[in-house]
Amino acid sequence: MPGQVSQEIAAPLSEAEIRSGLVTKRIGTTVHLFLSVESTNDEAQALAIRGALEGAVVVADSQRHGRGRMGRVWASPPGVGVYLSVILRPAILPDAAPSLTLLGAVAAAEAIEEVAGLAARIKWPNDLIVRGRKVGGVLGEAAADASHLHHVIVGMGINVNQTEESFDGELRHTATSLRIETGRSLDRTALIRSLCEALDRWYDRFLSEGPAPVLERLRRSCVTLGRQVVVRSGDQELCGLAVDLDGSGALLIQAADQGLHRLFAGDVTLTG
Repeated sequence: MPGQVSQEIAAPLSEAEIRSGLVTKRIGTTVHLFLSVESTNDEAQALAIRGALEGAVVVADSQRHGRGRMGRVWASPPGVGVYLSVILRPAILPDAAPSLTLLGAVAAAEAIEEVAGLAARIKWPNDLIVRGRKVGGVLGEAAADASHLHHVIVGMGINVNQTEESFDGELRHTATSLRIETGRSLDRTALIRSLCEALDRWYDRFLSEGPAPVLERLRRSCVTLGRQVVVRSGDQELCGLAVDLDGSGALLIQAADQGLHRLFAGDVTLTG
């Protein structure tokens, strides 16, 4: 019809194609593929509670209520993004679980570089940045009691084939996609495979060597370190210089009073 804008029809995701050629020890040995879910993290949590094995992956073509950190909404339209969560059951103490979010960010950055040829950076603790704009994020959620970690869900959302028109309002200035940055459509299946393989490599190292290799890699890609930042956590606000990560992945902030503060979570804004 006159005036109609034609839309590119995305090829549907296929479990068989995702698993085809996937070479991993743990991640992706089981793939649960959905057309639409509330969120892949919620679906993975339910599977984990029912006893799903470590390494099981949940992938959805869209999410009705995708979410990021601090309760934020993650827009998850069909056919254009990668929305994936993985179940992990490491034998670690609950207070070590946040390092798995950092592991997910490192793996996602490597997958983006491999598939899109883009240098992906990480804004602590979980934002994936390409050329100064956010292309994805990682959400880690742990189930634990006082002394025992039952499982961790590491979820990822990556903007793959969105166009500039996909983003409304302020997002047009802060968000991007792999398609916008490369000028071409990307194969979502190839990115999912690469994500699973990168997760598998880094998780294997984490189990054998602890978080140190993950943190070393993160430091090389982290846009937060060496910058003046404002960190908000609840009603509290801290300003200072992000100087390093400690051995658990906490962000070390040198404040104006010369005190060194360890932050395990918070909303970070780069100011200088």
